[in-house]
Amino acid sequence: MNGANALDFDRLAPGHRHDRPDATRATPAELAREVELASASPIVSALLQTSDAILVVLNARRQIVAASRSATAVVRDVIGRRPGEALACVNSQGPGGCGTAPGCETCGALGAILASRSSGRPTEAECLLRSVAGDGLSFEFNVRATPVDIGGAAFTVVVLRDISGDKRRQALEQIFFHDVLNTVGGLRGWSARLLAADADHRRAAERVDVLSRRIEREIRDHRDLMLAESGTLTPELRRVRVAELLHDVEVLFASHSDARDRRLELGAEPAELELRTDPSLLLRVLVNMVRNAFEATPPGGTVRLRADEASASHARFRVHNAGAIAPDVQCRVFQRSFSTKGERGRGLGTYSMKLLGEKYLGGVVSFESTPQGGTTFSIVLPRDRGAAA
Repeated sequence: MNGANALDFDRLAPGHRHDRPDATRATPAELAREVELASASPIVSALLQTSDAILVVLNARRQIVAASRSATAVVRDVIGRRPGEALACVNSQGPGGCGTAPGCETCGALGAILASRSSGRPTEAECLLRSVAGDGLSFEFNVRATPVDIGGAAFTVVVLRDISGDKRRQALEQIFFHDVLNTVGGLRGWSARLLAADADHRRAAERVDVLSRRIEREIRDHRDLMLAESGTLTPELRRVRVAELLHDVEVLFASHSDARDRRLELGAEPAELELRTDPSLLLRVLVNMVRNAFEATPPGGTVRLRADEASASHARFRVHNAGAIAPDVQCRVFQRSFSTKGERGRGLGTYSMKLLGEKYLGGVVSFESTPQGGTTFSIVLPRDRGAAA
């Protein structure tokens, strides 16, 4: 074992690109021998018994040959699986399994495993994982991969520590204080004008009212997201006209900094279309879609918001911008904390679209993006949430 006890871990940024590894697997006989070899090692046994984190031992083909109690508590039958398969990662559902999908090219866990093997040293990274199990929530892990030699064979000890809570708190705190402080700054500026100038005091008063409403909405939005994350959010269902929702979005962005030098174009208002849903949560989903589109639109560009009947029982909202999302980014769009902006506290907008739109509104949130057609985010949801539930 070369450098297995080194303290100077290589830290790989999440999303670091690496080559797609070999998809072959051990034969049943080979796997049985590797399981026996790992279980006979006193060092491996001690690690498995004392680790509070998820700890697995992988063979050369990245299959699990031994696992800690924490790992088997998550998935009982892990032997022979790869880490992403054991955790039901959305990218492991293809025919080749974990490590073979396009989205795996930027997987922090896979990168750490491959880097530790090639360097012969422990390697640490962060991994964003979206699971297909349960409610389809996203998880964030700190991953530490260490190459080990057991009986002359090469294995990798992988420790996964769930840092979702820490990341969630950090991101929410950063977004909350950033948004609220920006709004408070606007309030103070317009209040100063209201006090100093009589000529435009009415317009200043209107601006103060708009900004006051915005700061209240932002506080409520962040509160709802935290409740949604903990599973304690209760939607408040009522009937609402789709035209009213579109008008609310238009009013909000009429003075929004994200829309500066850009245009929001609404489709023909579906005057008779109504929904029984939580309008506040749906408005948050639509606002995030529009904000996301404005951020991808250059000055002078246009973002288009449309609503129509997807079927007799479902309504559809679509937000389009002319930009395209890179193929290697598309598979990670709905992961919590993933952002192309590279800024701390970013990456909750698209994640919250998925969480609120699907888990709490009963809809389906998706997107399409091509260089020729641009990017369209959409949500299709039941016209009567009570009937769909």
